[in-house]
Amino acid sequence: MIETQHAWGLLVAIYLFLGGLSAGAILTSCILELFAGGRFKTTINIGAWIGVVALGLGLLSLVAETGQPFRAIVLFNSFVNFSSWMTIGAWLLFFALMVFGLFAILKTEWLTVRLSNIWKPLKKIAPIAVRILAVIGIPVSLGVAIYTGILLGVLEFIPLWNTWLLPLLFTVSAIDTGMAAVAGCAILWDKDSGVTRLRTVFEAGIVTLVIIEAIVLVVYLWSMLTGTTDMASSAHLLISGALSIPFWAVFVSFGLAIPFLLGIIQLSHLIKKDIIALPLIGIVSALIGGFVLRLLIVSAGMHAESTGFQSIIDIIGFVS
Repeated sequence: MIETQHAWGLLVAIYLFLGGLSAGAILTSCILELFAGGRFKTTINIGAWIGVVALGLGLLSLVAETGQPFRAIVLFNSFVNFSSWMTIGAWLLFFALMVFGLFAILKTEWLTVRLSNIWKPLKKIAPIAVRILAVIGIPVSLGVAIYTGILLGVLEFIPLWNTWLLPLLFTVSAIDTGMAAVAGCAILWDKDSGVTRLRTVFEAGIVTLVIIEAIVLVVYLWSMLTGTTDMASSAHLLISGALSIPFWAVFVSFGLAIPFLLGIIQLSHLIKKDIIALPLIGIVSALIGGFVLRLLIVSAGMHAESTGFQSIIDIIGFVS
């Protein structure tokens, strides 16, 4: 019987989920900022703060996973090998946190007003700065989403992770979960007159992303099953082994099928738009599914028989 790996666990999955959620929420908020014509300020503002808080907590989880957090923080300063994805990723996340943070602060009106009292020019600069940060935030958020997959994918001794399909899968899932979180903000708190139409856009987007995610997942698993013995062994853990129940019952059924079906129901106008219970169920399902996907991928990532497993702190020490 093939057992799951335990060297990397819950904290890594938490980072991968929160990093992806952050990227998706910021991406959605930035697009709304640029193309919504100044509307949906509440949705954009809360979505931006979701992105900042999620990325901050995710980074704390990643540092805590090393088991030597203070050493990991110090090693960050020595990341100068820009041929390493670990180095590129470390600086990307640092830059992203600054961009996301500034975007969220400048989109918070009461904060901008108080800061303007300290520095008068900010009142005029803030609207322009927000637009610039939104433009920068789109590629940066996509980079953060992609990197959650690259962080695992560069590890050649884990066949299940060492494929370009993993960053693609995590990126689609990140946009899905981030959009779902921002959609929840629109449903619960935004009172703009056009929010009903915005909800429809979100529903269509989530349905489309679920379809794309399902296609990428099938291709990913098929490539594993038809690959090496190590690849197939890890894939079998997910679809028919020790992880099959959470894979099918939680991720596929709860994380993909429910958001898809509820989205179709809402787009077909079978329920009234003022009923928020069903879309919120779909949003919660998408978020749970996004986390479970990452936890399952981490758990199923068995190392090749000819190699040993490395801890995060060992990898950090190596690339720095």
